[in-house]
Amino acid sequence: MMSLDRRYALTAWLLLSLAGCLWLGWRQFGELEQRFRQESFIALRLLSQKASQHDAVLATLAASEQSRLPTDMLKRLQTAMPQLSAIGYWRQQQWHGDPGGLRPPLALLWQAQQQGQTVLGFDAQQRYWLQSPGGWALLIDPLHMLVQAELPEPLENISLQLRGHRIELLQRKAGAPANDWDLSLDRKLPSTSQPFRLSSRTALSWNSLPWMEILLWNALLAAIAVALYARHRQRASQQRQQQQDRLAAQARLNTLNEMMAGLAQELTPPLTAIIANTRQLERTLDEPSQRETVRDTLLATGAQARRAAALISRLSRLLAHPKATETTPLDPDALVNSLLFLRQAELANQNITLEWHNLSPDEWPRAERTALEQILHNLVQNACDALQEQGGRIVISGESDGHNYRFKVIDNGPGIPDAILPKIFLPFFTTRSRGMGLGLPLCETLARAQGGKLHVQNAANGGVIAQLILPWARRDA
Repeated sequence: MMSLDRRYALTAWLLLSLAGCLWLGWRQFGELEQRFRQESFIALRLLSQKASQHDAVLATLAASEQSRLPTDMLKRLQTAMPQLSAIGYWRQQQWHGDPGGLRPPLALLWQAQQQGQTVLGFDAQQRYWLQSPGGWALLIDPLHMLVQAELPEPLENISLQLRGHRIELLQRKAGAPANDWDLSLDRKLPSTSQPFRLSSRTALSWNSLPWMEILLWNALLAAIAVALYARHRQRASQQRQQQQDRLAAQARLNTLNEMMAGLAQELTPPLTAIIANTRQLERTLDEPSQRETVRDTLLATGAQARRAAALISRLSRLLAHPKATETTPLDPDALVNSLLFLRQAELANQNITLEWHNLSPDEWPRAERTALEQILHNLVQNACDALQEQGGRIVISGESDGHNYRFKVIDNGPGIPDAILPKIFLPFFTTRSRGMGLGLPLCETLARAQGGKLHVQNAANGGVIAQLILPWARRDA
């Protein structure tokens, strides 16, 4: 018959084993669910970026006022956007496209012109046309928007749904057994022209449990139980020994207690001093001399976040209403000093100096702040790319010129080859291996939208001079 102590030990072992298994399973399923949601949101963000690229390409083509379809445009775009199947435009109800055999229905163009915005229409192969009011259209194959090999394992089924159409982008598992735990996430793409609904599904089965950890946990509990049982037997055997042995054991225990009490007494002063010093260090963080570094870092982070949010907001307004640009008088010192604050330290690490010279302190330009910041940031970044290998100097200057205000961004780099200079404002023309050729064309579009102009030329003594000419504004306007 099992003794009472053994019953208690077995009950305790079962409870600890069950608690450990439940905790390990709950933790594993929680981590898998969190990972699934993270990876699903990554897929959602990737698809949203693809949709934004489609809108940006249409907006750039409309803003560039192309009169004909450039040769090899489709092939060049497909290197960055393999989902692009065709591109073209309507002129006088005639379709000009690459490849010529693919064309959107003319009714889609009429719908886009009536609504005044980009519209979407499916073809028989579950591809969809994006038709802009200006006549340009893109044929998108959503099956190539995501590369399945690059998607992580937690994602098993991903589909896009719109107007009764369901497009399976990923299907690693046909269905989940009834006893599996089904995870799902449904989100709408934040795109006005492509309002797809993303559906992500996966199933967690019993095989998803951390069986190795569960086995190790139970093995550890078994080892502890055996050790405790052996110790109990040993202590029971010792209790049957002579009184002298028990007294000796008690004496050793008393000695150990005295040693621990002495050790605690010796450790108390240094631990107290360590705690006091730590609190003193915490208080020094509130001193002005110690707060400046923390304050600068927080200001830089906040400024970058506000600028990113403003850029996203402005890009959304530009795509929705390309001609609705409100300009106001801007302080050039405040605007460029913000740019210096964000980039000066970074460029100094690359052996590049960044300077600002206000040649007309009492004159202000009229512009839209976010667009002007984006243009100046892009011009400075282009100069940085030219000076990346050798270092150098970038000078930003501002001055009034009659009824205009002129910004100049000058670097002392190698300049732009004469054969390339006439092509730098062509959409999708780039000399960089990873570039899309949309930076300078977009800057030129933003400058024109504000009633300004953008010129880029080589300096006589080497380097590049980029000039941004904007309308002049009264400082007190």
